[in-house]
Amino acid sequence: SRWTAAWRWPASAGSKRLAKAAAPRRTWLVVLAAIAIGLLVLAVVLYAARRPIAREVLTGWLGSQGVASEAQVYAIGPSGFVGSIKVGDPARRDFEAERVEVRYRLKGLGVEVSQVRLVRPMVRATMRKGVLSVGQLDPLIAEFRARPPRPDARSPRIEIARGTLRLATDYGPAEILADATVDNAKLSSLSAVSRPMRLRTATADLSLGPADLAVVTRGDRVEIRLAAPIQRLVAPGLKLDTAQLKLNAAMPYPDTRRRRGDGRVVIDASLAGGRLEAAGQTLRDPTLDLAFTGEARGWINDLAVTGQGSGALASTGLQAGGSQVRGLKLAAAFSDVAWTRAGGDAASAQLRLTGGADSLAAGDLGLRQVAGALEGPIRFGNGGASLALQGNAVARGQWQGLGPPGPLDSRDIAAVKRAARDFRILAPGITLAAGDGPLRLGLSQSLRLLPAAGGEARVTVQPGANLLASGGADLKLAVAGGGLPRVDADVSSLRFADGRTTAGLRVRTTLSIGPLEQGRIDAVGRLTLADGVSFSADRCATLAAPKLEFGENDVTVLAGQLCPTGSPMLRMAGGNWWIAGRAQGVSATAAFLQARITDAAGQIDFGQTSGRLDADLGITEATVTDTAPATRFNPLRMTGRAGLARELWTADLAFRTPADQPVATARLTHEGRSGRGAVDIDTGQLSFAEGGLQPAQLSPLAAAVGSPATGDARFAGRIGWTPDGQTSSGALTLTGLDFASPAGRIEDLSGQIEFASLVPLVAAPGQTLRAASLDAIVPLTGITATFALDAGALTISGGEAAVGGGVLRIETLQVPLAAGQPTRGVLVFERVQLHDLVEASPFGDKVDLDARVSGRMPFEAQGQRVRILGGDLKAVEPGRLSIQRTALTGVQADGAEVVGPAAAATPPPSADTFTDFAYQAMENLAFDTLDATVATRPDDRLGVLFHIIGKHDPPQRQQIRLSLSDLIQRKFLNRKLPLPSDTGVNLTLDTTLNLDDLLRDFAEYRRLRGSGEVQP
Repeated sequence: SRWTAAWRWPASAGSKRLAKAAAPRRTWLVVLAAIAIGLLVLAVVLYAARRPIAREVLTGWLGSQGVASEAQVYAIGPSGFVGSIKVGDPARRDFEAERVEVRYRLKGLGVEVSQVRLVRPMVRATMRKGVLSVGQLDPLIAEFRARPPRPDARSPRIEIARGTLRLATDYGPAEILADATVDNAKLSSLSAVSRPMRLRTATADLSLGPADLAVVTRGDRVEIRLAAPIQRLVAPGLKLDTAQLKLNAAMPYPDTRRRRGDGRVVIDASLAGGRLEAAGQTLRDPTLDLAFTGEARGWINDLAVTGQGSGALASTGLQAGGSQVRGLKLAAAFSDVAWTRAGGDAASAQLRLTGGADSLAAGDLGLRQVAGALEGPIRFGNGGASLALQGNAVARGQWQGLGPPGPLDSRDIAAVKRAARDFRILAPGITLAAGDGPLRLGLSQSLRLLPAAGGEARVTVQPGANLLASGGADLKLAVAGGGLPRVDADVSSLRFADGRTTAGLRVRTTLSIGPLEQGRIDAVGRLTLADGVSFSADRCATLAAPKLEFGENDVTVLAGQLCPTGSPMLRMAGGNWWIAGRAQGVSATAAFLQARITDAAGQIDFGQTSGRLDADLGITEATVTDTAPATRFNPLRMTGRAGLARELWTADLAFRTPADQPVATARLTHEGRSGRGAVDIDTGQLSFAEGGLQPAQLSPLAAAVGSPATGDARFAGRIGWTPDGQTSSGALTLTGLDFASPAGRIEDLSGQIEFASLVPLVAAPGQTLRAASLDAIVPLTGITATFALDAGALTISGGEAAVGGGVLRIETLQVPLAAGQPTRGVLVFERVQLHDLVEASPFGDKVDLDARVSGRMPFEAQGQRVRILGGDLKAVEPGRLSIQRTALTGVQADGAEVVGPAAAATPPPSADTFTDFAYQAMENLAFDTLDATVATRPDDRLGVLFHIIGKHDPPQRQQIRLSLSDLIQRKFLNRKLPLPSDTGVNLTLDTTLNLDDLLRDFAEYRRLRGSGEVQP
């Protein structure tokens, strides 16, 4: 545009009159001098006030246009102007410039602007519904745009330094910082940076980081470079994070005057990095490159572009549903590209599409070295599209669902596993076409799978059939060779009527499917295609398999029949399938549970929905038998329900005795993908009563709990498994259990045992049981025991019982679980009264002992033999000992050994006065010190060596009365004399007994006394 200004000074009326009048010369000169002086004064005043005048002129002119403004003039002269300006409401400026530099020259009576430089200008604008507004400047801009430019006029050079555009849009605010140069209304250069922004619509959300835009014009061509970091983009079916967009383009500078854009067009665009999710698929670190080189002709509505282009897509990984693709690479080459807008947008090209992937994983299926190519013409426009592509694809694959071959695999299974580990896929003759009808995919040749170990699987499609057609096509699958099991499936007698397709189907095969391994299937029926596929069996389908594969927890020797129930036995629709029927005569063995199921029957619903296996199995009857080497439970009746959902097997089972007594419930889970599972067992509260449920009815292992048993018990346990092994745990709670044991009747046994393992049985240290009493040789009360159980032994680390007014503690006790191993332990006596123990011994009628002792007693037991290994006891307070003479042998005085008690030997009365004193001393002995060493001797008799220090304390005080003659003649030595009271005694007493016989006699006594037989 051209900016001009002109000033015309109107002639004064006085001068006109002077010109017309014939005044004297002097007067004219005076007037002329006065005018000159006035003009000079005016010039001086105007020059001195030039900046305020210029400011007022500028703001006044803007005010006349309805624009509020403030301006400052820093300098003004005949060739330039320097100042600043602010336009709009002071609270929210529409435009302001920190410095405005204008270069101009006087031309005639006008001013022609040659250059404008704006330093730090700021423009605040809005873009609403496609309309741009700059606030109060809108009328002024509209006026300037309405003036036609002069053909011979040159637009000024405009420079913008560090400018800012603050734009409010319907999608969010944007702020752009830019430097730009416009010369003669042509953009010469632009360097812009946008601040981070977020733009949102009703369906999309875009977050951008700082973006760089550079535009350079060289001659009649413009070059554009754009770099925009995309922090996040969310749109329907699309999500992109942390990507970098780059665009390089070179094209003719638009000739807006002639409305032409002819010239060469070169475009190179790329999108790299981040994570892209589209149409249910996820691309990791995608890189998309697009390039086009061509020629453009015309303008907007009659634009035509021709040329050639290419595209490439690469990604480190693609996730689509449950499939994973790594190293994805696709390349497209477009030749003979033609795009025109005349008469409607239409495009055509010759396409060659190639691509592949390093690997593809979909569940247990893995492909590698995937490659393919398609080639042919494509067309778009006039409301339709068409393509006709032909090509092929190859890949190497493996299926890991069966795992590697193992030494125990049969020949067929090993062949299948070897074949599944490495095979080639050849798909020649692929055709992909679209036009007037639906998209058509076909195979002009059979698809072949060639295992590296030999053999072939061939899928043959009827020539001309469309694999994407809703009606399907006749297929034949044949598997043979290389030791593979043979599979033959035929679809025949295909008929179409009323939108339904029916056919006969016959399939006979021996193969592994899912958990079913080497299943022999024989089925005949009718196939119907209508809103999917269904198969109605004409008879019961027979099924037999060596095992159901569950990792380390196989179910083996499966056999039975699946019979029709009036509804389709097989249904397939929308990629889903379902098998339903009535199972009968089913038998199987669960070795990991050491159990076998026979005579099972019930309803089966099993299938796949949305890519997941689901099952619902109703068990109406079955018999469960224990197959463990040592029977754990008696045969039980089982009913319940089992199911599979989201690759998780679950079962709720109930167990009852043959007499229909509830026993336990079990909750089973098994993850098909990981091979992990568990079974939770809970008996609930079991109440034992005489004439009712007894432990021995449930398991032979409970036979040691003699009948009748009364009380309550509950067991809750869990057995878990993974492909690497098995774990288990449980808890047994006993409440008020009374029963007969080999040691005597136990009353009120209570407590809880936490098992860290059930197979083998392991209980962690710290387990505690309590019993009110044990009717043993010596009655025990307040019994507690703290113990642990592992695969080797039961270890009691602490326990106690009240006996004889004291406490009997277990320091250690280890009971091995393996047969033939000895039991070892240590008993600790604390202030225990021995009176009752002596009374219960075989010589209780000849010995009376009142002694409260403490000590330690190590022992070892094996079979029916018990050995004491060097125990010791010590009296903790004074006591008394009374031993009848008939219980003693080998008594010697003066500190010699005293042997006894021994009921088998009765000594004659001794004539030795001092020996008689010894007998008298032991018949009435009050002691202060009693030490006893207890040990089993080599002859297996229990030896007890007492050392007692005390005094003779008979009921009646005794004295010896002797004459002097008796003393001199020593007549008292051969006659019986009373041992004086308070005579000091230092006694060593060595006695033995047969402890093994004693324990056997007591066990027999208990057996005869009890009402039921017990096991020791």
